[in-house]
Amino acid sequence: MHIISAHKYVSPRARPLTPEETEVRRIAYALKVPTAEACEIAARDLAPLLDTAEAPSTHIVLMPVPASTGSVDANRQLANELAAEIHRRYPERRVQVKLTVGRQHPVESSCVRRRRGVRGLRGDEHAFIRVAGPLTATATAYYFVDNMATTGATLEACRSALGFGDGIVWADEGRTISDN
Repeated sequence: MHIISAHKYVSPRARPLTPEETEVRRIAYALKVPTAEACEIAARDLAPLLDTAEAPSTHIVLMPVPASTGSVDANRQLANELAAEIHRRYPERRVQVKLTVGRQHPVESSCVRRRRGVRGLRGDEHAFIRVAGPLTATATAYYFVDNMATTGATLEACRSALGFGDGIVWADEGRTISDN
């Protein structure tokens, strides 16, 4: 899986954060709500990265990642803002937002688990299922949209449920993530 991110996500446990790193963390958490400001900032930074990652004729499908509660509202808002920003900047681009995965049931958030000193969710513990009907892969790039990636396990679980797809996130902790 390939993950595109606009920023590196740095933990304050490692060292004191720079003002820029503090702002990246603030926006990453604001995207969980999300605020309109955070979505606009993220979309402005992510749109050019996505445009350069794909050929101009490639149709882009943005797929919101469900939160641990099962709600896709926050990441759908981010995906919609990203699609709108792509349309504004690159009017020739074909882009759409589509729900492709859901959760069978709510799960405990990996963030909450890590704060308790427990490992994050792995594989099928995410309880993702495919909710989209047949999808075409011809000249189409599929991206799961999330606010951040720490280990990449959530995005990998989405990919496993759907069978394909890459990730695009505001911030990535920068761990090695496999390219399949």
